[in-house]
Amino acid sequence: MTGLAPSASRIRRHTQPESTNGGRLLIVDDDPSAIRAMSRMLSRYPDQRFATSGADALRLARESPPDLVLLDADMPGMSGFELCGAIRADPAMSHVPVIFATSHDTPTLRDAARQHGAVDFVTKPLDGSIVAQCVSSHLRGKVLGAPEGPEGEVRGEPSLVYRQMKPRLLVVDDDVAAIQLLRSTLSDMGDLYFATSGEEAIKLAHRYAPDLILLDAQMPDTDGFEVCRALKSQPAFLQVPIVFVTRHCDPKSEMRALDLGAADFIAKPYTRAILLARVRNLLALKHRTDAELLLTREHWHRVSDTRIADIVGAASDAIVTFDAGDKLVLINEAACRMFGVDKAEAIGSPAHSLLGEFVAQLETRDAQPARITAASSDGSSFFAEMSASRSGEGEEQLTTVMLRDIGHRERLETESLARLEAEAASRSKTRMLSYIAHEMGNPLNGLLGFAELMRIDGDNRLQASQVERLGHIVTCGTQLQVLMRDVLDVGRFEAGCLNVETTSLDAVSCVAEAAASVGALAVLAGVTLSCGGVSDVVRVVADAGRLQQCLLNLMTNAIKYSLPGSHVDIAVTERSREVAISIRDKGIGMNELQLHHLFEPFNRLGRHRSGKPGAGLGLVITRQLVEAMRGRLEVESSIGEGSCFTIFLPAPEPAQATRQTGEVAHER
Repeated sequence: MTGLAPSASRIRRHTQPESTNGGRLLIVDDDPSAIRAMSRMLSRYPDQRFATSGADALRLARESPPDLVLLDADMPGMSGFELCGAIRADPAMSHVPVIFATSHDTPTLRDAARQHGAVDFVTKPLDGSIVAQCVSSHLRGKVLGAPEGPEGEVRGEPSLVYRQMKPRLLVVDDDVAAIQLLRSTLSDMGDLYFATSGEEAIKLAHRYAPDLILLDAQMPDTDGFEVCRALKSQPAFLQVPIVFVTRHCDPKSEMRALDLGAADFIAKPYTRAILLARVRNLLALKHRTDAELLLTREHWHRVSDTRIADIVGAASDAIVTFDAGDKLVLINEAACRMFGVDKAEAIGSPAHSLLGEFVAQLETRDAQPARITAASSDGSSFFAEMSASRSGEGEEQLTTVMLRDIGHRERLETESLARLEAEAASRSKTRMLSYIAHEMGNPLNGLLGFAELMRIDGDNRLQASQVERLGHIVTCGTQLQVLMRDVLDVGRFEAGCLNVETTSLDAVSCVAEAAASVGALAVLAGVTLSCGGVSDVVRVVADAGRLQQCLLNLMTNAIKYSLPGSHVDIAVTERSREVAISIRDKGIGMNELQLHHLFEPFNRLGRHRSGKPGAGLGLVITRQLVEAMRGRLEVESSIGEGSCFTIFLPAPEPAQATRQTGEVAHER
């Protein structure tokens, strides 16, 4: 935490347990039942005021500034965001923590809440223990961060009164490129520190005391497993989550990491959103655990005190404490739910009746967290992560066991492994098909070449029936060439090496050339191509050859699935900073299920029964090519009414260079 640090006397005074009336709360929601529910959850704070509109809440806050505001985002009149901004703009209240409580939990809403100055976000339906813990944590943070005035009162200087400490993350990897990727992914999560070796990681961990460590498994000197073992053997790092982020994702390595005390195991290449979600959850859990353990360690000799019991009771992890005589002296609500027992009946009962054989193992087990299989009172079993700590000696000794249900994490890991295996199988299939398509190219070109020679050979003229059959051979060979080209493009895209050369070109000319190429096909199908709504020149940034390929795929499909006598309408329109090329047919259309599976390779949506040629790759390639040109492909369709495919591509900037060449890399 930057800024002025409170003196030692202030720290001692402020870390005493809060009194039950230690916070003035303002609860704001346009739903009275929601206000009543939050009021009951926070009954330990009797000084509560309520408002059902933003205007009333602002008036009450200005009359007597609260210590914390809990408000809904969506309200008639002044919204929660506007109210939060007004509170932040008032010098007398700029330090007041604001927590949003709403049922609309989206990244956009969370970002908007942070931008308006909110310090936290809880989601409806509300969990009483989470709300109480959140409010208690932020009230505690407000008091600890507040400087005193001359009379010992807390002053309201906005820049110092309330400031949350940023989490500290230590990233350890000997691959600089991997560090850079993690830096860009986690830049908004907190303060980042980096190490490229195991020895350096241990030194930085002692220097900066990180809240979370992301660790590669294989490094040249001290590997990640040794770093994890070294850190977890020290009390200062027992509660610090360690996440392995590594390419060595075999089950044996994962089990080894988790046995050493790692909190999670993520395989490279990872999905950015999943990595952020796991890091965010672990940091939130670390924040809650730190707050709970801090208070528990400072006042453990008063473990039966109601105030401490409330704090432990609100913890999301199960907490059980027993004395030297094996008698339970504390069990929180999370533990009661986990084991399916009544709190009143559990207090005073033998600890081994709840924890079984693990009580005896605690004497020989080291301080590292362990994965166990625990049993509930109904006989069902569940996976849990257990850690234990002791305080006092002899008859005064108390043992506290914390358990975290990791069954959900186990399921997620199983699903993640299955997904990785499926993706690997898909990549192997695509590589195999690409190899076959490449190897078939030369003999197929030779076949088509000799067929053309037979057709133009004046010395050995073919009969009419032979010429017709030769035409069928050429047609089939040409279709096979197109299929192989599409298969090769799919392989290049999945390998991340699909090449495009973008330049500023005339979209109208490209459309006209593509329409001319499929004109004969349209005549044979009895379909009319109409290029209405096209102006003289419309500039677009694209690869000329790839754009032609996309247009030919879409126009061919439109003609193929249109009814005889119908029209295919093609339009080019300029929009804000982009160009739209739409191809609309009056064909058979698609239903919702077909639209959902439209871009799956080799899936023809049941159209193979119609006798129409194709392999189900044209639309897949088209969308990949459009995205490679920094555009997008949208589709609208209804059964019996036809379909409309629209390519959106960027328009050239005024000062844009006429040519940009590059290799497009795709993140999977």
